[in-house]
Amino acid sequence: MQHADFAKQRLDILLEMKQLFESWDGTATHGIKVIEENKEHIASLQIFDSFEDVSPFSKSENELLIQVIQKQKLVMYTLRNSKEELLQQAKKVNQKSRIIES
Repeated sequence: MQHADFAKQRLDILLEMKQLFESWDGTATHGIKVIEENKEHIASLQIFDSFEDVSPFSKSENELLIQVIQKQKLVMYTLRNSKEELLQQAKKVNQKSRIIES
């Protein structure tokens, strides 16, 4: 495979990753799904990275990668907040259960 083919595939993968994050509806459930789907894309990028004759990322690929990373950080931030909210709700339920048992 030639360098141009690798570069095209890499760019396509980055565009798909960005599109997946842009399709995120803001919920934790969908965020988990988006991250899971993008794991396959990350694995593909890692395979390309392991080839010695592949050129480094172009400026446009770097810009796309930065956008993808920023969007993933936003999703992860939302997931962490959702987890904290669920933990707080679970604590309240446990407290109510203890009061009832007493």
